[in-house]
Amino acid sequence: MPFGPFALTWFTPPPKPNPLPPGIHRTSISTPSGPLELLYSLPPPSSRHKPALLFAHGGFGCAAVWTAYMQYFSARGYACYAVSYRGHGGSWYPSMLGMYFTVRRRVGEDLCAGVRGVEGLERARRKAEERVDVVLVAHSAGGALSQYVLSRGMCTVQGLCLLAGVPAFGSWSCYTHWLLTAPIHFIYRFFHSRYLLATTAQVHSAFFTRDTPRTVVRDLERLLAPYESMMWPMQALLPFVTGPDVLTRITGWKARKSVGDGAAGITPRLLVLAAEHDVLCTPSVLQDAAERYRAAFYDCVRVGILDGVSEYDARIEESDGEGDERDGVAFTVVKGLGHHLQNHVEWERGAEVLLKWANQL
Repeated sequence: MPFGPFALTWFTPPPKPNPLPPGIHRTSISTPSGPLELLYSLPPPSSRHKPALLFAHGGFGCAAVWTAYMQYFSARGYACYAVSYRGHGGSWYPSMLGMYFTVRRRVGEDLCAGVRGVEGLERARRKAEERVDVVLVAHSAGGALSQYVLSRGMCTVQGLCLLAGVPAFGSWSCYTHWLLTAPIHFIYRFFHSRYLLATTAQVHSAFFTRDTPRTVVRDLERLLAPYESMMWPMQALLPFVTGPDVLTRITGWKARKSVGDGAAGITPRLLVLAAEHDVLCTPSVLQDAAERYRAAFYDCVRVGILDGVSEYDARIEESDGEGDERDGVAFTVVKGLGHHLQNHVEWERGAEVLLKWANQL
């Protein structure tokens, strides 16, 4: 065994809340299973109300991977929240065996608890009686989880960003990075979910670009969960959404203001954000997901199941393959970054694209 059993955690650790930078605060959400960590960063009181952002981490991540984004967006008027699912960050920890067999729906319930918690906190903060929907920004496997909970009607959002998010139309292609070593490592991964991310070098090659400083990699490595569920990633290997089942759980669709006599298109409430050097959720894989959602979106508009838009408003255009907004779906490739866009040295590149999209919602 190349790394030995002592490189990995085999027993249940106590929740270990990570140190927080200025402007980031911690609270918890009570659930029937146990408390979940919720980080938040609020804009200045004088800011006009913008959509609240809820950041959802991917496999082995936690709420703290989003602190740079949370500081960036709260300074620009957005209330920002980030949730840690069970077994991650400062949330409650199942045993390694219990986490291993945790199914997708259980983790999805944690994400939905985060959505409901943010809705309640924002309603109280704004002193609003009506419902306050949130915009969900989901990374990696958290993207697959977000598509799952929406497709199953477990919650609704007013916008969804798949930030290097695992596509819900089948995720086999996201594991080709490990394909050559899979025959060697599979038996060890069968016993421990983090075997392929046991060392700094492994984390570096999967999550960052080659020239990323090792100190940056270690900063993220310290935030990673000691073990992960093996069940819900396996449940995402095959397609589990149709497209319309996700889009109809996103609210607030509307046409842009027309210019001249032509239709100006529909404001994209789904953003698929890819990283140029991502070896897991590659740009080509995510472009395919965006195209599938565009086809599904036009089908929804054609049969009239999305309130606020009509077939006249939709535009059918050729994609430029890297950055375009049409048919309710935006797709952009962020240059120079790897899979963990939000933790790179130049993380602002992805944040700027996300900000431009959020400003139009």
